[in-house]
Amino acid sequence: MRRAALLAGAFALAAPLAAQAPRPGLPEATVPPPLVVTSAADRTTAAVGEPVTLVYSARVPEGAELRLTHLVSPPRPEGQPATAGFVLDFEPVGPAVAERVKGDAGHVDVRQTVRVAAFVPGETRVPGPVFAYRAPDGTTAVLRAPGVALTIASRLPEGEDSEALAPKPARPVRVPARSPWFWASIAAVVLALAGLVTWLVKRRKKGATAGAAAAPPPVPPDVELESALAALAARAASLDGDPRPFYSDLTHAAKRFLERHLGEPVLEWTTFETVRRLRDLGAEPPREVALADLLMGADRVKFGRAGATAAEAAGALEGARHLLVWGRTRMAAQAAAKREAAKAAAKAPRPPVAAKGAPAARPAGGAR
Repeated sequence: MRRAALLAGAFALAAPLAAQAPRPGLPEATVPPPLVVTSAADRTTAAVGEPVTLVYSARVPEGAELRLTHLVSPPRPEGQPATAGFVLDFEPVGPAVAERVKGDAGHVDVRQTVRVAAFVPGETRVPGPVFAYRAPDGTTAVLRAPGVALTIASRLPEGEDSEALAPKPARPVRVPARSPWFWASIAAVVLALAGLVTWLVKRRKKGATAGAAAAPPPVPPDVELESALAALAARAASLDGDPRPFYSDLTHAAKRFLERHLGEPVLEWTTFETVRRLRDLGAEPPREVALADLLMGADRVKFGRAGATAAEAAGALEGARHLLVWGRTRMAAQAAAKREAAKAAAKAPRPPVAAKGAPAARPAGGAR
């Protein structure tokens, strides 16, 4: 009887250890008495995917170390394929926290918080995790906390099969409202681009202006007319065929000289307008120039299809040379008048400049 009682006690002690027997790959738990690890859940009923907070606690001697090493997943339900997803999802919430025990200076309470979420409806048992324990004297042990049973409710309507449910209708895409900061950033980008474009345009205009400034100055009007007459003299000596191109170039050179010298649109005027407006401006050439004869003779050849000999072409060319001499004399007189005016302006006394801070002079007869 005594032996039977001892065997019964041995089996009674072996039963809890068999329930906590680790699966292959996990270290075997060794519980150093009187160290005990407890398990507590903030709730035992939850929906699929809803988090549950588990707290594992142990009272250890001061100076000892208790560290979480393994989180154990429950076995997959029978008949469920390996591709069905996870049964549990674990997430440790920070490291273990130790607090002194009131009234017991030699021990501390260590708590490890773990958050789990079950994804299979029904009864689910969360196996206890594995802890590494190190005593103050250096000895080590492996501890295993007890498991926690959870009841997981399905989120599907009662009595409905997930495969028989119709998919939800597609919802239209809703564009979220933009905040004022979004539009402000867009406006800032647009202003920056506008500033960049303005800078590029100004830079291009500045380069064009610099290129124009670097260009050589235009040829003076009298020099231009002299060059044109020299080229026409060679053509007048051997005038044959149609004389209209010669007279067109001759009248164009003469009228362009008058336009540049007088600053008037002479090239746009007819022969009669040229003679009349030059008289009104007080810039009519003298008789030896015979500008009216030159222009009207050229019109008879250009528009009346009249013939012209080399001698007549040379006479027209001579009238253009008299126009050049008259123009140069007039230009020299104008330049001399400008120089005299500049000298007179330089010699004229300048009005006195009042010093800064000095009171302004009162006008004569003003009120005091």
